[in-house]
Amino acid sequence: MRKSSLALALVLVVSGLAVVAPLTGQPADENAFGAQVRVGIFDSRAIAMAYARSEEFNQYIKDLRTELAQAKAEGNEKRVTELETLGPALQDLLHKQGFSTWPVDDILARIKDRIPEIAKQAGVDIIVSKWDIVFQLPGVEFTDVTDLLALPFAPDESTLNLIKSLREIEPVSLEELKEHGSD
Repeated sequence: MRKSSLALALVLVVSGLAVVAPLTGQPADENAFGAQVRVGIFDSRAIAMAYARSEEFNQYIKDLRTELAQAKAEGNEKRVTELETLGPALQDLLHKQGFSTWPVDDILARIKDRIPEIAKQAGVDIIVSKWDIVFQLPGVEFTDVTDLLALPFAPDESTLNLIKSLREIEPVSLEELKEHGSD
């Protein structure tokens, strides 16, 4: 109990500094500790597209099809049912991620070891989906890291063009996706 109280107190103090600093005349582009925060943002739809069109994903789908065929050949109805349910669920998830603003945490987990280097390369302190920003103080510096996060999936020229055009249009709402058959 004491550790959690101490942790809560520390969070409140740090949060208080962040709120009070702008009121004390500190420049708006610096945080409570005097350093400018550089935020890397990305379009999650582009990351979903890069992954869905990658060799890694294609191999995953081939492996699932092989496993399904094997389960059918062995008469393993339970596994057949699981795999036949997985396909539509995966397609639904990719529709939400690729056309709307559904989180791509499962995809980013595949490149988690590379993300610190991507942040360093981009010169950012934190990376977040551009759809997750609900407030920002003036002076926060944003850098688009979408392309850098897509690169580990080795996108071909066609995928790069798709990503570029996708980033120029607004995401589809989840409600609209549902109306078109994606639950």
